[in-house]
Amino acid sequence: MRVLVTGGTGFLGCRVIPRLAQHDLLCISRHPERLPNIPSVNVVDSNLATDRDWITKVAKFQPEWCVHLAWEGLPDYSFERCRSNLDTSLRLLDVLVQSGLKRIVVAGTCWEYGRASGRVTEGQEPLDVDLFAATKTSLFNVISSVARSAGFEYQWARIFFVYGPGQRSTSLLPSLRHAYVSNVKPDIRTPATVQDFIHVDDVAAGLVSLVSSDAPSGVFNIGSGQPTSVSQVANITADYYNKPRPFTDVSNGSGFWASTEKIMSATDWRPGIGIGEGIVSTLKVLDGR
Repeated sequence: MRVLVTGGTGFLGCRVIPRLAQHDLLCISRHPERLPNIPSVNVVDSNLATDRDWITKVAKFQPEWCVHLAWEGLPDYSFERCRSNLDTSLRLLDVLVQSGLKRIVVAGTCWEYGRASGRVTEGQEPLDVDLFAATKTSLFNVISSVARSAGFEYQWARIFFVYGPGQRSTSLLPSLRHAYVSNVKPDIRTPATVQDFIHVDDVAAGLVSLVSSDAPSGVFNIGSGQPTSVSQVANITADYYNKPRPFTDVSNGSGFWASTEKIMSATDWRPGIGIGEGIVSTLKVLDGR
């Protein structure tokens, strides 16, 4: 298949691309030198948001599938940044439709569920979503509407709390690591908060399973399906560095996690990396082991 990937040098993209190496790939990137070194990857050295030369090249490539991961500026969730990313995605969608697209998988966010609590399914109504999630939802609504008229399939992946090598240094696990190796107490203000932590390799596998399957159009959660408190993550990290556990009480408080039945029914994907294994393997990479 001819597959277009956006965001190929990002946290997720650099793990998605190798899993699509058997296909004819086209990536749009401002930093092509950061892309995985795979012979099947063709590169358009371009800025998706500000340049226009990629439009002709994508139209000539005529992608059958697209994995759209690009979202510039995170963690900038300002109105200006959200509007720019929405405009860019809509421009890309227009080009893809004219090129005869058959299937698109787009990275959504679990924050589209807003102030959810407990196990969330894809049909759950959102509550008090923020601007970033509202912008993602707007893009989803446009894609689902255009797909019906243009005749392509879409899978909207609501991705939960991704961790692993390459995540931002301000994220929970790198912050805990920095505290422990610096012999300072980690600054954790909401230890009972529950999140659905999922390793980046599992997310990449889930995205590829959606684009390469016959899954119907719609929303799909990609999460571990398990609630894990922040205190549990802190304790596992402390164990790794042979530090005293900061929390004796790791009971769960407020938060939400994914129902994964839908994606597991539609594809052969299963989350395969447990939280303990994932944390340890990530810390080993961060420590250069």
